[in-house]
Amino acid sequence: MVDYSQFEASTKSGIHADASRIKKHDEIIGAVLSQRKSSKIIFVVCLAVLAVLAYFKLWVPVGICALAALFFLWRGTGKISEDYMREVYEEGLLVPGLIVKTQPLTIMAIANLVAQDGADTVNGCYNLVVKNLEGAKNQLYEKVPCSCFFRYEGGPYHSAFQPHPLYWATTNQQEIAAALRQVEEDNKENSRDEWEVLKEMAEKFPDLKNGEIIMLNENYEPFGRKDYLDSNYKPLEG
Repeated sequence: MVDYSQFEASTKSGIHADASRIKKHDEIIGAVLSQRKSSKIIFVVCLAVLAVLAYFKLWVPVGICALAALFFLWRGTGKISEDYMREVYEEGLLVPGLIVKTQPLTIMAIANLVAQDGADTVNGCYNLVVKNLEGAKNQLYEKVPCSCFFRYEGGPYHSAFQPHPLYWATTNQQEIAAALRQVEEDNKENSRDEWEVLKEMAEKFPDLKNGEIIMLNENYEPFGRKDYLDSNYKPLEG
C-alpha cells in the first residue's frame, strides 16, 4: 500500500508566490501571526503581574499566573518563515474554489481527502469566509483556484485541509488564469462537475461557519460535518 501521509501534491498551482503579499493578504496565516503577537504581549503582562504577586507572597495566585505565563509563552513562540508561506502556494495541492456568497464574502473549496492508496474516495468541502480577495471580481459563483496543505493524524484519510486562494499570493493574473485552466482540465476527470458540487453544497448547508467542512462520499453525497480543528466528523442526520 502506498502511503501519502508525507504529502506530495499531484497538481500544483504553478505560481510564483510573493511572501510580502501573503503576509498582507493571507487571512489564515495572518490570524496565526496575530495570535502569536498577542500571546507575546499577554506573556509580558503575566510576568509583571507575577512579580507583584510574588512581592506580596500570594503563592497560590503566583502559581496560577506562572502557568498562564508559560501557556502564552508557548503559544507565542515560533515563526512562520517566508519559505513556508511560499510553499503553501507553490507546493500545495491545486483545488477548485468558488465564491458562494458575497455578503459575507465566502469561498467554498473541494479537495480529495484520501491519504492512502486503496481507500474509498472521500472529499471535503471547506467553507472559507474572507474579508477581502484583492484581484478577484468578487462575484457570485466566480471560480477561485486555491492551494492547500492537509492535516494528517493517521489512517487512510487526511483529517482536514485549508484552502488558500491564489489571489492572496500573487497579482499575476496570467499565472492565476493558467492555474484555473489546470483546475478545469482536472475537473473533466471527475465523475461529477465539482463546480456544481460546490454550488449544491453551499445551497444545502447555508449556515456553515468559517472553517467548517462537509464530508462527501465517492458519489459526492454529504455524510458528515466537522470543524477544521476537529479530528472527527459528526454524521449528518437523515
